[in-house]
Amino acid sequence: MDYAIGQWFRLYYHEWVKKEGLELIEGYAVEDVFTQPLKPWPRKGGLAVHILLEGAGELCSAYICEIPPAASLKPQKHLFEELIYILQGRGSTTVWYEGQEKRSFEWQAGSLFAIPLNARHQHFNGQGNEPARYLAVTTAPIMMNLIRDESFIFGSDAVFPDRYQGEANYFSGKAVKESYMGFGKPAEVINSNFVASIHDIPLNSMDRGVGALGVQFEMANGVLGAHLLEFPSGTFSKLHRHGPSAHVLWLSGEGYSLMWPEGGSKVKLAWNPGSVIVPPQWWWHQHCVTSRTPGRHLALKLSSFKRPVTKLHAGTLKSVREGGNQMEYDEVDPATMAEIKRIFAEECKKHGTAVRMP
Repeated sequence: MDYAIGQWFRLYYHEWVKKEGLELIEGYAVEDVFTQPLKPWPRKGGLAVHILLEGAGELCSAYICEIPPAASLKPQKHLFEELIYILQGRGSTTVWYEGQEKRSFEWQAGSLFAIPLNARHQHFNGQGNEPARYLAVTTAPIMMNLIRDESFIFGSDAVFPDRYQGEANYFSGKAVKESYMGFGKPAEVINSNFVASIHDIPLNSMDRGVGALGVQFEMANGVLGAHLLEFPSGTFSKLHRHGPSAHVLWLSGEGYSLMWPEGGSKVKLAWNPGSVIVPPQWWWHQHCVTSRTPGRHLALKLSSFKRPVTKLHAGTLKSVREGGNQMEYDEVDPATMAEIKRIFAEECKKHGTAVRMP
């Protein structure tokens, strides 16, 4: 909903997107990031569209960018964080702070990496016959709306040595695994600055639902993180809620997500590979897999365990009876659970999928 009238209630980020000559997708979801139409973005030298969904809370936004065949984007730097997932294609990226040696790494579809804060960087398409496309989540809205100075956002010479010092192995793909115990049960966390392919990462049991598997990612000493989750065919996740800006990109399977504010009406959003959904802050929601194959998603989010910005993501895998923000199946109101089960059974029947909930 647009509240802007004349000089009133105009958000700097929205005005900047317009000035860049780009579209801004709003609402609850993006249907398909692989086929979403894009426009030329002179600043980047590629094609793009920006995304600010309801659940982002004006803290983070996303954009889809495409690099033409055998081309490169223009060098960039900016005072907001950026987490990138490669949707299609292969190529390379070069990163540097002024006065330091440039570091380059190659990527492919399925790669995940973060750009260190305010580091100069440039992306190259390594294919001569196909475009490369990526999805990025950034902290641009909150930074722009607070600072309100484009020349400072894109022109500052500030460096952040606690995040990046031009290390030769920074983008080597090295991963350090840890277990986070804040949810009451261990959750595997991978600390890395570059993941060559998230599809090659082994998943472990995660307390999100029947047979759910997953892993968490901490990236580039920043405030943006990610998680990878997979649910078996014919199952739905436990109800949970959390803070804003969890951009859920569906990678496989089909289904829908059901979400609603406490005491409010339910919103049902269908998803397929390429769909992005951002649940609004503190809305209860669940993900339901109605396909005969598992449903897998990658969530790019403002939710670092080590460098949190808010406490609103702290209890997302902890039962409400223990002070968390996830309902065990037996904690859900019986009338609500009956409705959830009815909708799920109807949707699974449409797909010829067996319901596998105990």
